[in-house]
Amino acid sequence: MVLLEKDTQSEEYRKLLRSESKNLNVLNAEWTRIGVPDGEEGFVEAHGGPDRVQADAALRAAHERRSVIRDRFLAILREEYAFRGQKAPFDEKPSGVPAAPAPRAVADPGLVIEPILPAPGAARQWPRWRGPTGMGLSAERGLPLRWSPAENVAWKTDLPGSGNSSPVIWGERIYLTTAFDGGKRRSLACLKRSDGMLLFVKDAPAVDPEGRVIAKNGYASATPALDGERAFAFFGNTGLVAFDLDGNVLWHRPLPPFDAMHGTGASPVLCGDLVVLFQEQSSKPSIGIALDKRTGEVRWSIERKPALGWCTPLALRVAGREQLIYGASNTLVSYDPATGKEIWRCGGPTHEVIPTVVAGHGLIYCASGRTGPTLAVRPAGSGDITGTALAWRSPRGAPHVPSPVLSGDLLYEVNDLGIVTCFRARTGDVLYQQRLGAKFSASPLAADGRIYLTSEEGDTTVIRDGPEFEVLSVNPLGEYTLASPAVLGGQIFIRTQKHLFAIGKRAGEAAAAR
Repeated sequence: MVLLEKDTQSEEYRKLLRSESKNLNVLNAEWTRIGVPDGEEGFVEAHGGPDRVQADAALRAAHERRSVIRDRFLAILREEYAFRGQKAPFDEKPSGVPAAPAPRAVADPGLVIEPILPAPGAARQWPRWRGPTGMGLSAERGLPLRWSPAENVAWKTDLPGSGNSSPVIWGERIYLTTAFDGGKRRSLACLKRSDGMLLFVKDAPAVDPEGRVIAKNGYASATPALDGERAFAFFGNTGLVAFDLDGNVLWHRPLPPFDAMHGTGASPVLCGDLVVLFQEQSSKPSIGIALDKRTGEVRWSIERKPALGWCTPLALRVAGREQLIYGASNTLVSYDPATGKEIWRCGGPTHEVIPTVVAGHGLIYCASGRTGPTLAVRPAGSGDITGTALAWRSPRGAPHVPSPVLSGDLLYEVNDLGIVTCFRARTGDVLYQQRLGAKFSASPLAADGRIYLTSEEGDTTVIRDGPEFEVLSVNPLGEYTLASPAVLGGQIFIRTQKHLFAIGKRAGEAAAAR
C-alpha cells in the first residue's frame, strides 16, 4: 500500500504508464495491484471484519486512508485507459480484486532439494541460463559494485548480429547465440574471456525463420547450455544444434516449424546425458523433447496443449528423485527426466508463464503472468497436488519476464515495470516493495551479499541482500539490455544490444587481487 501511495504522487510513474501507450496488458496488470494484501479489503479481514474496524477510531482512519489511496490510484489508471480510447475494466467490474488468502502452511526444510548440475565441474563455471544452479546465484566474492562506460570496464566487444540470449562461460571462453538477416542465419559466437576477442562465429543449419517474432524477442533469445565438451543451442525453426567448443556442428535435430506468439525463447537444459527442451506454441501443440546429448537421438517426446509461455525448466533432485520442474500455462508441472512422464501438477500460475522457478527450504517458488501470483509449492506427492502442496501464495505483483532469485531466507522479484519485492521465503511475508523507476526484462543476480538488477535501459541497480531496502549503487551502461548477466572470475558479463561488457578488473589484475 505504501508503494501504491507513492505511485499516486509520482510524475515518473505517470510517464512510465504513458510510455506503454500501445500496450494495454500493462494497464490491465497494473490495476489489479489494488488487491495487495494490506489494501482496504485485506486490512478489514486482518482486523476482525468491518464492524470491528468501524468501531475503532484508529482502525477506521487507517481503512479510510487506504480507500483514498485506492481511489486516487484507480483515477490515474482510468485516465490512462481513456487516453487509449478504452473503458477501465474495474468500472465494469466494480467488485475489484479479492483480498489475499492467508498462507496455509510453512516451508519444509526436511525435504531436501538439490540442483542437478549440467556436468562435472559446472559449479566453477557459468554453463547455462542463470548459472551453475540455474537459479541466478553466484558464490563469487569481490565483485564490482560501481561502474560506468568509462569506469571499471575490463573490456567491451562489438557483437556480430543481434540477439538477447545470455552469455555462458566455460574456462576461458564465452559463448552466446546471435542471428543475422531476419533469422535466416543463426549462429554460435565465441569470445575470449580474458580480453573479449571474438574467436569465431559458426552457423547453424539454415531454415526459414518463424513467422511471428517481435523485435523485443528476436531470433536468438535462447541461452546455450555447456557441459565442458559441447555447446547446445536452440534456434527456433532451426531446431536443436550441438557444437563442439570450437564451433563445429556435432549434430542437428530439426523440429517442426514453430508458431509461438512473439517467437521462441526457452533455453535447453542438461540433465545427466540428456538435453531437454520445452517450448510452448500458440496454436499448435507445445513440445517437450529430450535428446541424447552425444548423438542427438530422441529419448522421449511428449505432446502438450497449445499455450503461451517461454519458461525454461529447472532440473532438481527432490528427496533423491530427479525432476524437471516447469511453469506451464495455469499449472506448475514436474516431469520425470528419464521418461518425460508427469510426476505431479499444481494449479495456480496464470496462462502465460515466462520466469524460471527457483527452489529452497523444501519449496518451489513459481512466478507468473503480468503481475500475477507468486506461489510456494511443496514438490512432493503425485498427480494433482493443488489442494495439498501450496505453502503460501502472494496474489499480485509477480514479474511477467524476469525470474525470481532466492538468496538465503529471502526471495526477490523485480517485475517488468520496476517494482522490486522482497519476501520472507518460508512464509511469504512481504518485507518491502519499492519502485526502481525503470523497465526490466533481465533476471536478478544474487552474489557477494548483493542483488544485481539490470534494467532495459542498461542501468544496474545494486541493492543490499537483506530484509531492508538499501540501494548501494546505480551503474549505467547507456545501452538497451534484455539479457541476464553472467559471472565468473570476479567479473560480471553484461550483453547489451550491441556489445558484451566485462565489468570489473582485467583478468591479470583480478588474479593478482585474489
